[in-house]
Amino acid sequence: MGLLRDKVALVTGGGRGLGRCYALALAEAGARIVVNDFGAQLDGLASGADPAGEVVREIEAAGGVALANRASVASWSGAESMIRDAVTAFGKIDIVINNAGISRSVALVDMQEGDADLEIGVHLKGALATTHFASAWWHDAGPAPGRAIINTTSAAGLHPNYGGQLYPACKAAIAALTMGTAHELAYLGVRANALAPCARTRMVGGSALVSRLMPPTDGFDRHAAEHIAPLVVYLASSKCRFTGRVFAMEGPDVATYTPWSVEKQYSQPGGWTAETLAEAFSGHGEQAEHVAFFPGGAVPFRLPSGRTLKELGQAGKD
Repeated sequence: MGLLRDKVALVTGGGRGLGRCYALALAEAGARIVVNDFGAQLDGLASGADPAGEVVREIEAAGGVALANRASVASWSGAESMIRDAVTAFGKIDIVINNAGISRSVALVDMQEGDADLEIGVHLKGALATTHFASAWWHDAGPAPGRAIINTTSAAGLHPNYGGQLYPACKAAIAALTMGTAHELAYLGVRANALAPCARTRMVGGSALVSRLMPPTDGFDRHAAEHIAPLVVYLASSKCRFTGRVFAMEGPDVATYTPWSVEKQYSQPGGWTAETLAEAFSGHGEQAEHVAFFPGGAVPFRLPSGRTLKELGQAGKD
């Protein structure tokens, strides 16, 4: 296809699932790939596997060019090594796909410091670190068109609900990071966008509820991970006009998000008191209505949920 001919791309978490699909698609489009994968289990702990090496061999067997990096994105020096490997082997870095992820689904009341350190380290610190080292290289190299950062957010972060809150918090932060990065790095020719993929992956398999929403099907499987890769190739290419935006995709459906927006403004000449605020808000709905992108596509959604309001009203009454 050649959309990314002569480009150099880093894919974190590129050894399995969505990351593997991205790496293969980017290579098919002509990019040279740094496939990063620590080989971790779903909880972020080392497994001893070498998925990065396996994907490199797949790319090479198809006629592409790739190298493996096995560092952890949760390590500042590990992130530095990814950009260094790209520049040493290929002379530059053009595209950064921050895809690496883990899931430590633990309730707030049961959370340990190690849970927070691992989840934040892989998701948020990892995206920050690779972005830092890539942007530092771009700054030294000077402005040039055709650079791209694609971060991975999630419906869990864009529409937080029940379940462990570490993952949603990180994914919401990554959406904000993407918007800020788009502003800060525009002068270097960098487009930064985020993607909320909806696909059946190893991580989804760790949630019985989400797995039920993505059953295997005959024929076109809307939940198959490979359907997300064309959007990544597009966002990485010169055909993409966007920056600072959030996209969602599942199978045949792709959607764009709007940033946080004001629902309604109230004004009080001379300032507010707690009593006048209570009066002003007395007729305001407890739930905010918006449109979410979940398995199956875009659907109306309310936050907080009716269940949440019911449980809050029942607290201490039993």
